Amino acid sequence: MLPIISLALVGLLVAFIVTFLIMPYMIRMMKQRGIVGIDAHKLEKPEVAEMGGLGILVGVIVACVVLFVGSGIIGIGFFDLRILIFLSVLLIAGLIGVIDDLKPLGPKVKPLLTVLACLPILLYTWILSPPLLPAYVPTPFLPFLGAARLSIVYPLILIPLALAITSNSVNMIDVFNGVMPLTTIIMFIALLIASLFMMVVGVVEAGLGLLFSSVMIGTLVAYYYYNRNPAKVFAGDTGSLMVGAAIGAVAIIGRLEIVAIVALMPAIMNAFYSLVSIGGLLERRQIRVRPTILNENQTIAASGDPKAPLTLTRLIVARGPLTEQRITVSMAFLTLASSVLAVLTLLLIPFLPGVIISWPFSLLLLIAPILLILGVYLTLRQIDQLGLRLAGLIAIMVGVWGLGMAGFAILDFLINVFQSIFWPIAGILFILGWLALWHFSTRLYFRYEMKRSTYLKPVSS
Repeated sequence: MLPIISLALVGLLVAFIVTFLIMPYMIRMMKQRGIVGIDAHKLEKPEVAEMGGLGILVGVIVACVVLFVGSGIIGIGFFDLRILIFLSVLLIAGLIGVIDDLKPLGPKVKPLLTVLACLPILLYTWILSPPLLPAYVPTPFLPFLGAARLSIVYPLILIPLALAITSNSVNMIDVFNGVMPLTTIIMFIALLIASLFMMVVGVVEAGLGLLFSSVMIGTLVAYYYYNRNPAKVFAGDTGSLMVGAAIGAVAIIGRLEIVAIVALMPAIMNAFYSLVSIGGLLERRQIRVRPTILNENQTIAASGDPKAPLTLTRLIVARGPLTEQRITVSMAFLTLASSVLAVLTLLLIPFLPGVIISWPFSLLLLIAPILLILGVYLTLRQIDQLGLRLAGLIAIMVGVWGLGMAGFAILDFLINVFQSIFWPIAGILFILGWLALWHFSTRLYFRYEMKRSTYLKPVSS
């Protein structure tokens, strides 16, 4: 275990140093080539270098090469080709992002293309395993259920879907200076902690999750320095699709699926709200009514137009306008909350056969999120009303998480007690009802916040 931790630290440092040093060159090159974007949340609308994701990719490439060489030197015992598979996933997602940055793809084409990022994982496992170790194990660890065998569904449906969801969710939340790197750093820290925990309980694949999470933390910390407000560079779809695909790849190869889903909840919430309110897949440039409005004092307010799509940002500013920096902080706190829930979820998974989680202990896990909400509220209440806003959104997130965990408990009950053959149907019905309740509660919360607001929101033209 110690050699893997040492290699992870080396990968983190290499990724940070390379990304930090290469990014100024990338910024100059993009500006010279005219590859720039407009910082829409500034009144002066400055031009900012785009496609900074290429700098992130360079850092990841160098760090992964170091990990690959190190995997055969420091005692792991072999050159682990799965490190190159992880890198291949990121290269495909990054290439799709490059194409979209240079010549925008359609809103339906881009999500479909991101599915291609799963090919290295699938082809490597199908062709080279055995004798080599597989890049995925079709038995994801689930709360209460333990390792669920999904031999056909996992590779053919869940893996492609996972990479499409993670890459596009991160892409959709990358709308403010510093948001994408700051939130994903927190997610990868949660994945790193979960990897250490799973290594202790004997999940050998979690070592790869530790290595990959460390590399992504290193490169994203370096990128955040240049992307923080006021941003000197944007990642573009090149970076956001690649970082999102990295979350999916870490989840699949490191067997951290449920942890990644919970940690990614704010980004998934944002994507889910947008898709439902818009009624389908649309690019940001195709949305006629903007969800937010930039005021003359550099604050961002929610649009009062009922046709405006519901987004996570619009929910945060529903009670009143905030500066871009405060919105970034809000999303970071929401991600911190979801990441704590992600780590807590591990305690509901019976990793060892025969280990039964006692219900009194499980109930304690419901108290922890409530204390988290109170902690956020009491901490930020002293500054302004931001604590109240976050408490409401975290409450929704905790409710969604709690219902999801209850669903797993019900499925476990149906399978083990009744031996019911209808548990897949029950699971589908539960998911549909869960999504409907999620959307309904969010709508009610948004209306409540808008009514509480003392800010008169003009209707966007």
